[in-house]
Amino acid sequence: MRLPRELETERLRLRTPRTDDQDFLEGLFSDPGVVRYLSFRPVEEPERVRAMLSSFMAAWARHGGDLSLEKQGCLYVLERRSDRAPLGTLGVRKETYGYELSYALARAAWGRGYMPEAVRAVSGWLLENGAWRVFATCHVDNTGSQRVLEKAGFEREGRMRRYFTFPNLGPEPADGYLYAKVIPARRSS
Repeated sequence: MRLPRELETERLRLRTPRTDDQDFLEGLFSDPGVVRYLSFRPVEEPERVRAMLSSFMAAWARHGGDLSLEKQGCLYVLERRSDRAPLGTLGVRKETYGYELSYALARAAWGRGYMPEAVRAVSGWLLENGAWRVFATCHVDNTGSQRVLEKAGFEREGRMRRYFTFPNLGPEPADGYLYAKVIPARRSS
């Protein structure tokens, strides 16, 4: 499945990353509140963000958004359509059992419904274009992410015990919730 290079919603434009996203991504990924429930600590070195950005730009260049060929997945940058201000990121990765979404939103954009809008758009596009399952996971205490997924139409499927290590919360694996949107199975006659 090949992702579109750009998706638009009522208020957002989801686009491929560019080199001029460096400063925004440095600010986003260095904010302890933003990365609290992510898989890495706040990034303090611009070189590390530059490497992340280069990696995601290269993924789009290599395979043009073809998720069957790109193991690391593809990253969108979310920007507000009205002023082109970047607001966050949304990643998509193909897994054996569906397509996984991950996301980060700048603190200044929290509570405005941007991320549910973006998640709805990407998951909707995936399900309309051949995916049968789109899912995301979050820490059990990450109520903000839980609300994002529920507002985007995902259902909580269960609790995964000691599922993932969140380095900003401690060295021990923590519990996470699994959320998904699925195409119902067709009944055979």
